[in-house]
Amino acid sequence: MLGVAGSLALLLWALLAPAYGAQPAAPAKPPAQGQKKDDKGKQETPAAIEARLSDQLLQELEKKRRELDQRETELRREESRLQELRADIKKRIDTLAEIEARIQKALEKTASTKDDRMEHLVRAYTAMAPDAAAQLINTLDIGLAVQILRNMQVKRAGAILAVVQPERAARISELLAKAQVK
Repeated sequence: MLGVAGSLALLLWALLAPAYGAQPAAPAKPPAQGQKKDDKGKQETPAAIEARLSDQLLQELEKKRRELDQRETELRREESRLQELRADIKKRIDTLAEIEARIQKALEKTASTKDDRMEHLVRAYTAMAPDAAAQLINTLDIGLAVQILRNMQVKRAGAILAVVQPERAARISELLAKAQVK
């Protein structure tokens, strides 16, 4: 009969073996005299069986411990790699945010410059005689002509449109009404 340690070893084996995919050994049928013969034909005592099973259990436990240690090392390596990737992504996001801010600033400056130029053109056309302004409006891109006239005082724009070629004045009026620039 197995001692307490042997029973404990068998119990641990029965509990741990399925978790690790091992199949518990089929219980051996004891020889007629309650002893087992080993590979060399010698009789194995219950203490020897208990020791062998304990050694096997300890070896399996040590093997599983090494596997778990290896897995833990792999997980730590992976975690470290993921942290490096997160840091890299954060750095790239910060860089992109800086670039976006610079682009936005440049766009605002460009828009401001464009507004300043348009304001200058409007003042120049407003200062001209309606006939002279109309001659230039007749030759301008229709979109630019609409922008200039849209930014003028209504009375002044009307005086210029009265002298612009009739077909062109009609088209400009349509675009002013639709508030579209083509």
